Amino acid sequence: MKIFNYTLTIALLLLSLTSTAQQKEKKVKPKRTDNYIHMPGLRLGLDISRPFQQLWTKGDRYGSEFSADFEASPNLYLVAEAGWEKLKLDQPRVNYNSSGTYLRLGADYNVLGPEDTDTKSMFYFGFRYAFDIARQQTDSYTIQNYWGSTMGSFPEQKFNSHWMELILGIKGEIVKNFYMGWSIRAKFLLAQTAEELPEIYFTPGFGKSESTVALDFTYSIYYTLPFKFRKK
Repeated sequence: MKIFNYTLTIALLLLSLTSTAQQKEKKVKPKRTDNYIHMPGLRLGLDISRPFQQLWTKGDRYGSEFSADFEASPNLYLVAEAGWEKLKLDQPRVNYNSSGTYLRLGADYNVLGPEDTDTKSMFYFGFRYAFDIARQQTDSYTIQNYWGSTMGSFPEQKFNSHWMELILGIKGEIVKNFYMGWSIRAKFLLAQTAEELPEIYFTPGFGKSESTVALDFTYSIYYTLPFKFRKK
């Protein structure tokens, strides 16, 4: 009888260990099988939100921005973005304008795991290094103090800026080779060259220079050129 009890105990123990091992195996995530190029061509983009920035920014702000990206390795996309932007402030105490061109270079990584080669949509995070060549001018300003009002102006002043961006966004294929997508960007001002006065109020491509950190939103349309630039 004791031998039977020992045998039963050992069998239950082995069954418990087997069940535990199977549960651990289920928790292990399978390896990604999307180790191939999903987009063999070059994708061009246009940010359609740039002309309407005055809706959420103080002043008359508008511009245009274009982008190009391609998949350098599975799920890793190299990106270049270039644009032009201008801000006008016409208020009782100040008449100011700033404009310039900018360039961003960086990469995006797609965190989605497409199931087949026909899946082109992506959810990505990325980074950019950016710089601009710009100018600003204060046509008139008025400062009121105890002794009265002081009026004046500042001539055209050229400057350039450098900053970094961290990005989170999506791109979805709506019809063959056509995409739409948005991104949220956190921008960090690294350096800025200019004269002491007046202080730079607006940096094209970055935003208001009052703070070294800025948030931005983009909404773009894309088209992938139907040419394959690489061999399978």
